[in-house]
Amino acid sequence: MAMFFGSIAEQNWIPARQWHGKADGASADEAMVLTVTSSLTRFIERQYGIALKVKLIEQFVDQLDGDEARILGCAAGTKALRRQVSLVHRGGVMFDAESVLPLAEIPTEMMQALQEGREPLGNLLQERGLVLARSDLSVGRIQCKGDAGTEERWARRSVLRSPSGASALVIEAFHPLFWRRIDSQKLRHSRV
Repeated sequence: MAMFFGSIAEQNWIPARQWHGKADGASADEAMVLTVTSSLTRFIERQYGIALKVKLIEQFVDQLDGDEARILGCAAGTKALRRQVSLVHRGGVMFDAESVLPLAEIPTEMMQALQEGREPLGNLLQERGLVLARSDLSVGRIQCKGDAGTEERWARRSVLRSPSGASALVIEAFHPLFWRRIDSQKLRHSRV
């Protein structure tokens, strides 16, 4: 069970190719961010000038539940590294991310960098020459705990895969502050 976001089976995910951003209530920027298939953090920095820092919340060895295992093509109960982080800009949390990586597939040289918890997962994989392929990209609105109780947030779920065999199930849920920050960055740049 994903600890940040609850059970995958209880969430309503729509495959990105079937999701209609504007028709489903998303702005153009929300749709662009939610469906980007390259490194999300690098995209956000290039597109909006928002540099993100990783704040490691928790990282531990766990076992894949049945839904996670099915998505990753593994057996239920497979040992995995569960990594929970918040991506922060100027002291504010922009989004939370949870990654689940089957341990047997993690290259040894990457374990130390993962344990340090300083970089986004996609960047860690790319910096080690592991070409990424993002598959099974899905979008949805999920219930998350916020400052004022439970709130619905835009989220995305995908699987990162590299030719080395490493794979990770990644769920990212975006805080309302993130979308406000994008709007203020766009406004600032339009005035220049």
